[in-house]
Amino acid sequence: MRNVNSVLLFLVLISISCDNNQNGVTLSDKIDKAYTVPNSRDIIESNELGEFKNINGVELYFTSNISEDEVKKMCEYLLESGFADGERKTVQLDRNGNTYEFRMVVKKGIEQDDEYINLGKQMAAEISGHVLDNKQVDIHFCDEKLITLRVLPMSRY
Repeated sequence: MRNVNSVLLFLVLISISCDNNQNGVTLSDKIDKAYTVPNSRDIIESNELGEFKNINGVELYFTSNISEDEVKKMCEYLLESGFADGERKTVQLDRNGNTYEFRMVVKKGIEQDDEYINLGKQMAAEISGHVLDNKQVDIHFCDEKLITLRVLPMSRY
């Protein structure tokens, strides 16, 4: 039984791993340090990423492989889970065959951290269950150009 939403836990662990609140760094600063990277729209032509919606700071791109209903459910999930918390983040939802891909920009090095890898897999399972009718979802930890650094297949738990 899960008592903590893995998306919120994921954001908290990103903040904890960056700094133990030394030198007056706030929680918001820690999250920014670990997660926020240059705006992908400044680096990549947005038409390469698909259509765009801004959900409380989250730049959600989605391709023509994603239905309007799936986009609506994803927007609701991002808000309800706390992922869309006003901080700028860049993500993309796509489908490759029967597998959905949730791409998210992360700071370099996060893709090597076992704790984040496990949380990313849990997040994939949540997106599958809450948004995509229990279909396979892989999380892609990406650089600021949304180029995959690491693929995290969905965990079943």
